[in-house]
Amino acid sequence: MKRTLASLLTLLTLSGLSVFTSCQKETTGDGTQFRATMEGCTARDSKTTLDETFLYLNWVEGDQVAIYGTAGRGLYAATPQTPATTAVFDNVSGTTGDGPFRAFYPASLTTDGASVTLPATQTYEVNSIHEFPMYAQSATNQLAFKNLCGALRLILVEANTNITSISITANTAICGDYAVSHVDDVPYLSYTGNGSNTVTMNFSTPLSIGDTGRYFYFALPAFDSLKSITITTDDGRYCTKTVKSNVCINVQRSEMTTIVFLDNDMDFVEPLPEGALPGLFSVSATQQVRFSKGNLQYQASTDTWRFAENQWDYVGNESMGTVYENGVKSDNALIGATYNGWIDLFGWGTGNNPTLTSTDNSDYITSVDWGVNAISNGGSEPNTWHTLSIDEWDYLFHTRANAPAKIASGSVNGVHGLILLPDSWTLPENCTFNAGFSRRNWTLNTYSLTEWAAMEDAGAIFLPASGRRWGTSISWVGGGGYQWASSQCYIVFYFDYTLLQGSGVNSNGFSVRLVRNNN
Repeated sequence: MKRTLASLLTLLTLSGLSVFTSCQKETTGDGTQFRATMEGCTARDSKTTLDETFLYLNWVEGDQVAIYGTAGRGLYAATPQTPATTAVFDNVSGTTGDGPFRAFYPASLTTDGASVTLPATQTYEVNSIHEFPMYAQSATNQLAFKNLCGALRLILVEANTNITSISITANTAICGDYAVSHVDDVPYLSYTGNGSNTVTMNFSTPLSIGDTGRYFYFALPAFDSLKSITITTDDGRYCTKTVKSNVCINVQRSEMTTIVFLDNDMDFVEPLPEGALPGLFSVSATQQVRFSKGNLQYQASTDTWRFAENQWDYVGNESMGTVYENGVKSDNALIGATYNGWIDLFGWGTGNNPTLTSTDNSDYITSVDWGVNAISNGGSEPNTWHTLSIDEWDYLFHTRANAPAKIASGSVNGVHGLILLPDSWTLPENCTFNAGFSRRNWTLNTYSLTEWAAMEDAGAIFLPASGRRWGTSISWVGGGGYQWASSQCYIVFYFDYTLLQGSGVNSNGFSVRLVRNNN
């Protein structure tokens, strides 16, 4: 069976996989023995042998299993022998007692004999899988081990680079805690928590691929659909290959799925600066910028600047807003020099005095750009980010190529705001976009979190309608958004009925969305 991912991705479904590695034997035991076989194996002269389609394996001296019986947990190790698919295991510690028995390989897979923990990181071994998980259940000391997982084999060919990690992301959890059941002599895993959809293989030193290629094996629980594979290089570049929605690549228990990437199928790119979003936006005929991941926020009690965690996040007032600190909702009306919540509405040019609440314009004559500060989740270096000028906002909204088709009102996760598309744009699958800023129509474009994640990955920007502040009075939350420009007292603002540019009163508290130049 052959399927396509990008131009050169091949999917092969193969059967009969188990791979093991040796462990260190402990020194005490009670003499109890078990005999163990393994599923889908063919004898070979060494522990693991690779041919064109199969991985073959054997037990070897030192392999350890944990066996649970009426008396508790015992640790057992394979006795000295020629590598074989059947092995005798001697007790080296603990007391198992009588059956029925539950046995696990590797011994570290479980601590209670009922559930297992699959790690979020895996260990690379040449042409092998590190400690491929297995389970056996028996009333006697004859144990027939069955595979708990399937395998994904990634083949990288002709990649003239050194890699430091490979991450596999699926549509469901592929690491964490799992309950083990046994039905019709077949083991099954049921996810119970403490995991994620991503498993990563890290390399302690950069690993060269070379012209002849290299194989990487992941032990994974069965899942329905692969989402992406990310390969990171030693110089910080990365390549993410995303599976198209009409392509189904899965992993099944005790089978192997193979994916091949050739050199021209891996376009390694520079990593995004910390805190930056991927889209590039022209703000003049010669300059493009990247927007920060969210509006600027400040915590006075710790003197900390940060970007909002999500583009739709805003502080708002006591009842509206999405920002909390230690379970307590933040409120712009509580702005002050010792406030331990977050604020995100600032008087013009208050990069050096963010908690200023004066309503006297003469207190805002001297401007300090907010980007002079170190942003905790934006690289933590001062003078890295800056505020757009009014001319740059104007170019972005009206002058860049196809500008009217790249701006719209809408809602993300129920939050009203303004949507901007990058210069280069491809609409993600299963998403829609309707250009235009329609009178009192925040439903012109409505996105769930999943839909917006796809839009954001494609480069889209969202500016939430987070309201304004006058002194300590907050208004227009959810109905209007205001973004400061660096040029004198000009602002960009948008209500629920129009999109305008103009001058504002310096003492107003408005939102700040920083950018950084794409050099």
